[in-house]
Amino acid sequence: MLSLLETLSLSCRRLALEDMQIEARIGAHDDERNQAQPIVVNIAVWVPLRFSTAARDRLDEVYSYSVLPQIVRNVVAEGHIDLQETLGDRILERLLADERVAAVRVKTSKVRAYPDAKAVSVETFRCRTSFIHD
Repeated sequence: MLSLLETLSLSCRRLALEDMQIEARIGAHDDERNQAQPIVVNIAVWVPLRFSTAARDRLDEVYSYSVLPQIVRNVVAEGHIDLQETLGDRILERLLADERVAAVRVKTSKVRAYPDAKAVSVETFRCRTSFIHD
């Protein structure tokens, strides 16, 4: 029996947005509420081959990865978010709202949270329930 990631790898294309840097109003601490801070967002989206294979080499035949950075921008533009977990969940929910998406992984990183660390990150993976049971 195949693992979930093996199944996704065999039946989907993995589209990725890597190291998107954006200023966000994020943080639960008082000193984080007064100004935006840089974050880095990484996204992986698994799209079944039937929605990601172009027979005629046309964009309208596939899931367009151009939605990935736009969803991040839209969520960040909505205003202050206390937790990285909440930011990641909002991005995940919007991506999974498209029924062509089988699974999503979102990693958000606050790159200035600690002076002695490269970043502090939260990563979440979700798979469409119907995909797991197919």
